[in-house]
Amino acid sequence: MKLNDNSEAKKVLSELYTDMNNTKDVDQDGYCKELILSTYKLLDENYSLTHLFGKLKDDNKVSKALAGMETGEDYTQKIDWMSRNPGFAVE
Repeated sequence: MKLNDNSEAKKVLSELYTDMNNTKDVDQDGYCKELILSTYKLLDENYSLTHLFGKLKDDNKVSKALAGMETGEDYTQKIDWMSRNPGFAVE
């Protein structure tokens, strides 16, 4: 049985938005934060997690912003994981 729970994805996006907002040196034009916020909203509309996180992973501005953050590497790994296969099995 497959369980599709967006709570982990929402948690990652929420923490990323907060950390990016607290890091003043990255995303000065607000592009990344707006993309993260729109991704968060699209989770409730049953968009594919792999598609949404794949867009974040492939976006050059997001990658550059993550590289400028202290916790950026951790978020890069989480986004990469979510873009591949975030589903998990319940037995």
